Amino acid sequence: MVASSAFEFFQLELRSGVAVVTIDRPPVNALSREVYESLSRLIDHIEATEEIRAVVLACKAEAKAWIGGGDLNEFLTLNSQRRRERHAYIETITDRFYNLSRPTIAAVSMPAPGGGMVFASFCDIIIAADTAFFSMPEVDRSLTGGAGAYLFRLHLPVPFIRELILTGRKATARELHHFGFINHVVPKEDVLPKAIEIAEAIAAKSIAAVRAIKQGANLMDRVGWDEGRAVAHRFSEELVSGPDYKEAILAFLEKRKPSFAGR
Repeated sequence: MVASSAFEFFQLELRSGVAVVTIDRPPVNALSREVYESLSRLIDHIEATEEIRAVVLACKAEAKAWIGGGDLNEFLTLNSQRRRERHAYIETITDRFYNLSRPTIAAVSMPAPGGGMVFASFCDIIIAADTAFFSMPEVDRSLTGGAGAYLFRLHLPVPFIRELILTGRKATARELHHFGFINHVVPKEDVLPKAIEIAEAIAAKSIAAVRAIKQGANLMDRVGWDEGRAVAHRFSEELVSGPDYKEAILAFLEKRKPSFAGR
């Protein structure tokens, strides 16, 4: 376990190539400026640590929310200029998290309103408790719900997204699973074990291939199918020259586990 003082609001435990990151800002893990600064340092650490091959983002068992959205006490101090500056700063951090070179798995065991739902959407895979809910309640704070724009890239039904951001209503984990937002809905006590199980399966793969796949998938989100496919092909061409390519194929043909570089 990396000492919590290293990142202040996050704890990190590394097991079998999986970094289990636990957000810890009681009671609801609200996202203040200091939390984003802490997250930036955490991202630096993850990117610099080769042993980390996948990341699970969790909350403490006693937390009242997985991530509770923006810190409303901080919001009271904002004017238009400071709000603009806050958006600009936060987006530099959220873009880094979204483009993290390791796959990320959201272990959502508690509610995820506002920024919590957005952070879940930034993860590659979402595991949620059958008791969890998600929402975009900015309209109830007399804000635009601009963060809800992130949901449109997920190809969720547009009328459904508009209902969420216009009403601020809660959507259950099972409802969002139906629309493809969530990968697995499980009992609360099974959320973290399921997330770690999937993360360990990914961590056993070629890290070069996993990084290329994630980078290509993120790019396709932004530029569309044609350009994204071309880049994915280029990544594959580069992987052929890497150390894991032949090992992966030989291991399959020889019916054994592969031994990838960096292990």
